[in-house]
Amino acid sequence: SLGAFGRATGFGRGRGARRGPAMAFPGEDYEVPVRITLDEAFRGTERTVQLDGRSFTARIPPGATDGQRLRLRGKGSPGTNGGAPGDLYLQIHLEPHPLYRVSGHDLDLEVPLTPWEAALGAQVEIPTLTGRVTMKVPAGSKAGQKLRLAGKGLPQPGGGAGDLYAVLSIETPNPLTNVYRTKDGAY
Repeated sequence: SLGAFGRATGFGRGRGARRGPAMAFPGEDYEVPVRITLDEAFRGTERTVQLDGRSFTARIPPGATDGQRLRLRGKGSPGTNGGAPGDLYLQIHLEPHPLYRVSGHDLDLEVPLTPWEAALGAQVEIPTLTGRVTMKVPAGSKAGQKLRLAGKGLPQPGGGAGDLYAVLSIETPNPLTNVYRTKDGAY
């Protein structure tokens, strides 16, 4: 039928109307879970993904975070009738780490201190993802206090990095034994 300005509107198919080309439909999107270690998240990594009989390598950039969805354009199912292919989403899952708790691009690390180190202050070595660093613990520190090491977390997109937080814990050493022992074993 004709519209108000004399153009074909495509509504109604009267006698003698011709069929137009088949409609194009985009392909489906897929989502695939991918588990990576914290070290792989720090440096970036690659994973081989198999989908619908196809196999390809997916690059995971440095700084990928837990729960992040990475989109791979055009790697989903093919479209029909010339439609664009769908996308593939990688759902990132970070495996637990024995030292660090991850929060976005920031890391928390528990740092045990003796009561006298907390009271008097100390220099302690802290493991980071790039190696050990020395950190100053101020005198009068308390359990649960967080000391920030700027830029020692996971890389961030566009540059920079998250922070590493040293979470202080105070540990009482085991009681000293045999301190007053004499040669014959008596105290």
